Amino acid sequence: MLKTTLSLCLLLSLFSLVRASEIYVTPEGAGQKDGAAWDSAYDATSLAEFVGNLKPGDTLLLGSGEYAKLALEIKARGTAEAPITIRGVDRGSGLPKLTSTWTIDAPAKGATAIRLSDQASYVTLEHLRIDGYRTGILADATGNGEGRTHLSFHDVDVQHCQFGFYLNDCDNLLIQDCDLVRYSKHGFRLNQGCDQVTFRQCLADCSQADVQWEEHTELLPFGFNVNSGGRPNTHIMFEDCTAANNMMPLQKNSYKNGDGFVVEGNTQNVTFLRCRGIRNQDAGYDLKVENVRLKDCIALANGRQMRIWTTATLDNCYLGYGGTGLWCNGGPITATGCTFYGLGVATMTDDKAKHKITLTRCLIANCQTTKRQTASGGGVALEETEVIPPQEKSPPADKSATREVPPWDGTGKPPVPAEVPGQGYLSVVKPETR
Repeated sequence: MLKTTLSLCLLLSLFSLVRASEIYVTPEGAGQKDGAAWDSAYDATSLAEFVGNLKPGDTLLLGSGEYAKLALEIKARGTAEAPITIRGVDRGSGLPKLTSTWTIDAPAKGATAIRLSDQASYVTLEHLRIDGYRTGILADATGNGEGRTHLSFHDVDVQHCQFGFYLNDCDNLLIQDCDLVRYSKHGFRLNQGCDQVTFRQCLADCSQADVQWEEHTELLPFGFNVNSGGRPNTHIMFEDCTAANNMMPLQKNSYKNGDGFVVEGNTQNVTFLRCRGIRNQDAGYDLKVENVRLKDCIALANGRQMRIWTTATLDNCYLGYGGTGLWCNGGPITATGCTFYGLGVATMTDDKAKHKITLTRCLIANCQTTKRQTASGGGVALEETEVIPPQEKSPPADKSATREVPPWDGTGKPPVPAEVPGQGYLSVVKPETR
């Protein structure tokens, strides 16, 4: 009986290996169109069928060119030993591009480029371009709350969309080297139930500082949105990510909102490492999660550089060129070795902040006001912190205006202020990209 069982397992393993294959596709196809090689590639007319029928171990290779008005759904479940891969290949005229007809004039209308079914797991997508879809990558909420697992996106860029990535119930998720630009609402959105997620070297740039695009963005444009849609998102790591130009200056209400990084309150265990939030309507970072950690992070030219609603630690961060630097409405918050430069208010606690902001070995330079607290705010404590007053007073920034691009992009050594030994931000060397 044991011998029979072992033989059956061996046959099944061999069958799996035989069935795993490479499938070649180009927009027009080639030769016999049997998909066995580039010179006999399938054409794009059957691409949706191929994607829907992928099996463990399969690799689908897409050659250069435009794949127009396709809607793909990944239904397959790979395994750790036999993952499924969809890979774009530059064969001389750029990476393959999925294109559709979405426009910012009708942002809620349009197709989804790639949908992940409830079963999609152990799947990698890499080196793809998506342009003109309402949503680039979509994973709807699963009916039973069981998440997809081990999904990986590498160098999947999306532009001209309402949402770049809109994901529910995805565990052990890696999103790396993905650039999202020219979206109307949200770049990356974890809506609910996503656990063990890493964003690495990703960009969410809503307008690319194009003021005409900013005239059409929707309410509440966010770069990275970790939402509270239901089941909490947990263990989220942001490494070397940038959220920029999430602007909507024409909102009719008096409170103009648009943020770089947003993390809502039921999220758990969030870390930011070497991230940048630049030129966003309200906050570079709007963080409602408890015990959030920020290390080597940059916030420039936002209405408020960092809005923190509960508890947080900041280590070696730079906040500059905007209205308010560090804003607290909860606390306690500790900031060690941080620089605050060219701000209206360097630090402040608002009405619901019952605990202090404590700055240790920080540098505050050219800020109109060092610290501010409302009547019931927790206050700000300075420990071993150097304060260099501004040379002249300047009027408060207009929060409703389209902002200027800051003179520093947050990479390398900041041009100002001059270094003070033992205090303030020290530039860091980032890992090599791509």
